[in-house]
Amino acid sequence: MVEFYRDSAGIAEILKSDDVRDLLRLAAHLVAADVRAQGHIVEDGSPLPVEVQDERNTDRAGVSVVIPHPSGVGMEAKYGLLKRAAAENGMSAKGFRKPRRSRKRKRKRKRRRT
Repeated sequence: MVEFYRDSAGIAEILKSDDVRDLLRLAAHLVAADVRAQGHIVEDGSPLPVEVQDERNTDRAGVSVVIPHPSGVGMEAKYGLLKRAAAENGMSAKGFRKPRRSRKRKRKRKRRRT
């Protein structure tokens, strides 16, 4: 029988390493390039800004692709820019979702029989 011990400290060291961060940056730059290639523009006619940012306050290396423009949220909701670009590169994108609206159900009143 083979025994297996997970080395949590070793895994944490790998996840925090510069090599992992560099690989994540490379993947993020590919996604950002695909978003830019879609050719969306903002109100003033300039191209939609797309940035790659390092995540600082995490327990592992992390990189995000962001659209730092007020219309970025709307464009992501309407066109799925980041989600599509991530899918084209074999990744899945997670982010915020629109909150579900709770429907108020109308109670059906029983009719009185007379």
